[in-house]
Amino acid sequence: MASPEISIIIPAYNEAKRIEYTLRSLISFFDEQAVEYEIIVVMDGCDDGTDKIVLRMAEYHDRLIPLSYPRKLGKGGALIKGFQHARGEYLVMLDADNPIPSVDLFRLIREAEDCGLVIGSRYVDDSKIVVGEPVLRIILSRVFNLLVRLMFRELREIKDTQCGVKVLKRETLKRICEKLFITDYVFDVNLIYSTIRSGFDVKEVGVTWRHDRELSKIRGLLKVSIRMLLSLIRLRIYYSRFKPILEFKLIRRLLGSLYRRF
Repeated sequence: MASPEISIIIPAYNEAKRIEYTLRSLISFFDEQAVEYEIIVVMDGCDDGTDKIVLRMAEYHDRLIPLSYPRKLGKGGALIKGFQHARGEYLVMLDADNPIPSVDLFRLIREAEDCGLVIGSRYVDDSKIVVGEPVLRIILSRVFNLLVRLMFRELREIKDTQCGVKVLKRETLKRICEKLFITDYVFDVNLIYSTIRSGFDVKEVGVTWRHDRELSKIRGLLKVSIRMLLSLIRLRIYYSRFKPILEFKLIRRLLGSLYRRF
């Protein structure tokens, strides 16, 4: 198989109920396009049989690459592992529920030809939400986006940091890979901010987006939100003159203890 132009990276935590449908949809669409591609599924501490499904499918689809890690890495950690194995020029980050039509995904890839990072956005003018999130998630999402804008001046024009569809060029990754260290859901902010700080253009493109309410798995939203706040603080310190304090063992232990508590 020729070297792929596109690497689609899917972080998967206990996705047995929907991963096969997602993969079949992607394979069916991209097989019809005139591009070489690969799909990397990073199974992140799965214990529901996700790995068996992906491994079985990989026997019949040579473009499908399963990576399995018994210990949970977090969404960001799983994506970093995917980056390390990806061979494509365009690195696509996609949530396991495949929340946008494949035609929109392909459009985002083409939009990335002239910029460093493309964000699939739910909140720009040409976006469309088919199935929305629960009210509590919407409120927490808006509060989080407000905090991001307050803490990171360069991100004030970004309307949607957390949509689970993004396209990164390999050239960009080479410049920022050592700056990607957040392994939870704040990885997206880490990625976008590092890209901008490294001098690359970032573009938001509207998508048709569908939230899978039935299989949404983020539980304990308050605890998740506190962890995300701690990660935001850590990222803000990293990009400030106070960065050296992160090297002190006491500070690392304190932040780690707070993170684990929640």
